[in-house]
Amino acid sequence: MEVITSNGKYTIPKGRQEAIEYLKNTFSREAEGIEKFFEIQGRITDEMYRLFKTDPDSMNTLSRFLFNAVFPLRFSNIARYYRKKGADIVDSLAKDRDLRRILKIAAIFPNVSMMMLSWFWNIIYSADGYYPKGGMQKVSDALTENLKKMNGEILYGKKVAKIVTEGNQAKGIMLSDNTIINAKTVISNADARQTFFEMLNGDAGVPQKYLDNLKRWRLSESFFYVYLGVDMDLKGLSVNPIMWYFPEKDRHDFIGIGIPSLSDKGLAPEGKHVVIIGAFGDDSARPWFEKEKLDKEEYKKWKEATADLLIELTEDVIPGLKKHIVVKETASPLTFCRYTLNSMGASSGWSMDADQQNKLPQKTPIKNLFLAGHWTFNPGGVPSAFMTGRKAAEMVKKAL
Repeated sequence: MEVITSNGKYTIPKGRQEAIEYLKNTFSREAEGIEKFFEIQGRITDEMYRLFKTDPDSMNTLSRFLFNAVFPLRFSNIARYYRKKGADIVDSLAKDRDLRRILKIAAIFPNVSMMMLSWFWNIIYSADGYYPKGGMQKVSDALTENLKKMNGEILYGKKVAKIVTEGNQAKGIMLSDNTIINAKTVISNADARQTFFEMLNGDAGVPQKYLDNLKRWRLSESFFYVYLGVDMDLKGLSVNPIMWYFPEKDRHDFIGIGIPSLSDKGLAPEGKHVVIIGAFGDDSARPWFEKEKLDKEEYKKWKEATADLLIELTEDVIPGLKKHIVVKETASPLTFCRYTLNSMGASSGWSMDADQQNKLPQKTPIKNLFLAGHWTFNPGGVPSAFMTGRKAAEMVKKAL
């Protein structure tokens, strides 16, 4: 991971102790605060590994009660920092602006708890994040292939209009063309708000408090992305596959720059590369979500202007980028909403803010209706969707 500011470049090495020593050598006056930060981070991470070995959601009522009762004693650091903002802890321990940026950037989202920030730091210095060879689409392809091997069927271009219920029990689904598919159990991986307010129409015996929470809980941030294919050989430049840039100008606090073709040659022709630029897009996209009717031409102009700004900022890091663009695609929060049907294009289900961190039980108030995906686990994202998918399958097996 590389962080770039107006003061220079900071490249975080692999390994916990190596990362700590690098930061202490780079910010020698802040050594004590760096030590304290990673001391807290280490204690939290150790407890999280222990916590992952338990499964509170599968416990019976008594076991769950006892688990919750002794939680503050068994997991004292998680209990202490679960609702405290990581940014506040960083600011209390570090004075240097660049150091603060580096310590906070691990979690990307600005208001995450110290617990989440600690876990993401564990992933970074352990180099425990991986890019699937051939791109993220290969993951979906592998899952699809396996499902078909097991005689599963995927209906593309179809939308579930309704979850069919009878007497507070799921009986199947109805597609938008009125096709009924009967089933003993139903698993929804969809946006939780769509599941309960559109597919169930807010009825079917779901408790009002449950529905009120879905309306009240905050969504995770969404992003604006620019995807570029460029005819320049970036291997000779001083660039990394993952970079965070603080431009000190315009309205973007920072932008993320990814060059996956530096790690995976198969993503681009010889001598060419893929460059992905991302920034938070919620505030700028919100007015478009609020419009009753979308003016496609005006929306297109806004997308182009936003993309041009991000490309211009990226040129500070990759000089001459603009004149080497061969392919350009853009995606706004509205794009992500259209493709994923996630409310407001939410990237990771519910908000990861320290004062929120909500999640839904995978077993719903409707009998034989289960949930999977990043609306049921915090932090959300692809790994969470995998874990909850497996868990949902195990719950269905038990139910049958």
